Amino acid sequence: MSDVFDTFIRESQDDLLQLNNSLLALEDNPTDAEAIDAVFRVSHNLKGNFGAMGFEAPSDLAHALEDLLDEVREGNMAVTNDRMNLLFEAVDSLDKMVTQIDESGEVQLDPSATVAQLRAEIDGSDGEEVAAPPGDGDDSTDESVDVPFDTLAETEAASAESVFHLDLSIGDGESNLVDAMFVLGDIQDGYTVHAGVPAITDIESGEFEDGFELYVTPDSSADADKIFEEYDDHRYLESVGVTDVTDAVKRGLTGEEGDEDGGSPEDSGGESVLDNHGTEIESIRVDVTTIDELYNQVEEMVTSRIKLRNTIEELGVSEVEKELSEHDKITSRIQDTVLEMRLVPVRTIAGHFPRLVRDIAQDQGKEITFEMTGVDIEMDRSILNEMRDPLVHLIRNAIDHGIEDPDVREAKGKPRGGTIELRGTRERDTVTLAIEDDGAGLDPERIRKKAIEKDVMSPAKIQSLERSAVYELIFHPGFSTNDEVTDISGRGVGMDVVNRVVQSVDGDIDVESEPGEGTCVTLTLPVSVAIERVLFVEIGEEAYGIPIKNVDDISVISDLDVQSIDDSKILSHDSKTYPIIDLGESLSVPNSQQEDDDLIVRVKDDIRKVAMRCNGMNGQEEVVIKPFHGSLSSTEGISGASVLGEGDVVMILDVESL
Repeated sequence: MSDVFDTFIRESQDDLLQLNNSLLALEDNPTDAEAIDAVFRVSHNLKGNFGAMGFEAPSDLAHALEDLLDEVREGNMAVTNDRMNLLFEAVDSLDKMVTQIDESGEVQLDPSATVAQLRAEIDGSDGEEVAAPPGDGDDSTDESVDVPFDTLAETEAASAESVFHLDLSIGDGESNLVDAMFVLGDIQDGYTVHAGVPAITDIESGEFEDGFELYVTPDSSADADKIFEEYDDHRYLESVGVTDVTDAVKRGLTGEEGDEDGGSPEDSGGESVLDNHGTEIESIRVDVTTIDELYNQVEEMVTSRIKLRNTIEELGVSEVEKELSEHDKITSRIQDTVLEMRLVPVRTIAGHFPRLVRDIAQDQGKEITFEMTGVDIEMDRSILNEMRDPLVHLIRNAIDHGIEDPDVREAKGKPRGGTIELRGTRERDTVTLAIEDDGAGLDPERIRKKAIEKDVMSPAKIQSLERSAVYELIFHPGFSTNDEVTDISGRGVGMDVVNRVVQSVDGDIDVESEPGEGTCVTLTLPVSVAIERVLFVEIGEEAYGIPIKNVDDISVISDLDVQSIDDSKILSHDSKTYPIIDLGESLSVPNSQQEDDDLIVRVKDDIRKVAMRCNGMNGQEEVVIKPFHGSLSSTEGISGASVLGEGDVVMILDVESL
C-alpha cells in the first residue's frame, strides 16, 4: 500500500468519525452553528479526497451529503428526525465504501439510491421556512463583509469577545427615520454598538436610504443566541442579515490569526509538524506496522539478553558482567520507549460509541444521554483493541437491559431520559474503564434464583453469598437472568467472554449495582503489554513460569507443616491453611514424581489462598509474555507463553484459574 493511499484511508476514517460525532451534536442541538459548519466542512473534504483518488461513487454521495448540509447551514432546511436518519445512512454507506477500498482497492457498494434520496430531499425543500441558526443571516461568512477597520480601530471592538455585523433593512417608507430610531434604541439596550455604516450620527440624522449597517457585541453571552431571532420579525424591520466577523476584526485590528479556513491543523486528518513560526518538528505519524516491527525486534533483544546472560553464567566470564549490565540498561530504555510509542488514547475505540448508543436507543424508543470522560488517557494499542468488543457489549447491555423505557422511568419517579457514562482514569501503570448507567440495576434475588436453576453451586451456598459475590455469578459461562433473547444482548449473556478477555490481558472486572438505581461495571487494565519478571519452576522434565508478583514465598516441603486430609494436602502457615496444588497432576506432566525435596510456592493471599508443589526452581528473569488468542485463550491455568533465549517456549501459569 502506497503512503498516499494509506494516508487517504486514515484521513477518511478520521473524517467519518468526526462527521458522525458532529451530526450527533447537531441532532442534539439543531441551532449549533459550530456543528453545522463542522459537518459541512468534513463532507466537503471527503468529496474532494474521494474525487482526487478516483472513487466516483463515494465522491457523488459525499457531494449530495454536502449539498443537503449546505441547505441546513443556510437555514433553508430544518433538522428533523427523518433527515438525520438519512444523513446517518449516507455516512454509514461512506464508511462501508472506505472499508471496501481499504480491503480491496475497489468500491462494491452502489450508493445511487441514497444519493437519489438526498437529492429528492433537497429538491423537496423549496419554499420551506425554518429558523436559521444564531449568527446565520443573509451573510454567513466574514469574507462577504467589507469591514471598516479604520472606524473600528477607534473603538473597543479589537478587545471584544465577539463582533457581529448587522445588515438592517428599514424600507423607504415615510417614517423610516422614526423606525430607525426605534431599531437603534432596541439594539443599544442589549448590545454595545461599536460603529455604523453610515456613521451613527448620520443614521440619527436620517442620512441613510433604506437601511444601515451596525457592528455590535452582545452585552452577555446569553444574548448572542438571540441576535438573529430577536430582530427577524421586528415590526420596524423588513429584514436583517447577521454575520459573525470576530475573526476578521481580530486579524484586521490586532494581527491575530483567526479560524478563517474553518478548522485547525488537527482537523485536517493529519499531524501538523511545523507551525507558522517555523518551530521544530514535535511529532510525526508512524504506521502501526512499523511500531509492531520495532516492538518485535525489542522482544528479540530481550530474548537475546537472556541467552547472553545464561551463556556468561555457564562460562563464568565475570569480566563482561559490567558490559552486560550496561546492555540491560540500554535494552530497558528501548523497551520503555517502544511501549510509550504503542500508547494510543481510549478515544481511538470510544469515538464510535456515541453513534452506537444513539442508534440502539432510537431503535428501542429510549431516551439516553451518553457521556464520555477521561477518554484521552492512553494505553497500549493491543490491549485497547482487545477491549473494543467487551466495551461494546457492556454498553449494549446498559442500553438494552439497564436503562428502562421512558414511561417506566417516569412511573418510578426518574427522569424519562437515562444516562450512560464511560469514565477513564489512570493511576501509574493501571487504567480503569467504567461503564455506569442509572437504570434498573441488577436484582440479586433474581440472580440467586437463576444460579440455583443453573446448578452453579449449592442453594445453601448461593443464599449465603454477600451481594457483591452474587453479582460475580453473572460471569459464570452461559449465565443470564433474561427470559427473552433480544437483538442486542442480555445482561449476563456473554459476560463470561468479557471476563475471559479482560483476564487474558492481565486485567480485572468488577460489578457494583444498586437495584432500581443503576449498575457500574469497572475494568482495571494494565497500561502496557506484559513484560514482567517470572519465576521458572521445574515439573518433571518440563519448565513453567510463575509471575513473581503472584509469589509470596518459596520453601522446601520438608520444612513446612503439611497435613493430609482425604486425598488432599493442606499447608498450615501463620494460623492459616492453604490447599496445595500438585502442578504435576494439575498440568498432567509425565514423570513428575513427588520428592522429599520438592518446593512449595505460596501465592499471595490477596490473589488466591493456595500453594503449589513443584520439583525444583530454575531462577527468574524478565520476559515478554504473549497472551493466547482464539481457542487457546480459554485454557484454564495458563495465561500465555514466553520464548527464552534458546528458543524454548515456556508456558506462564495463571495462578487464579489453575
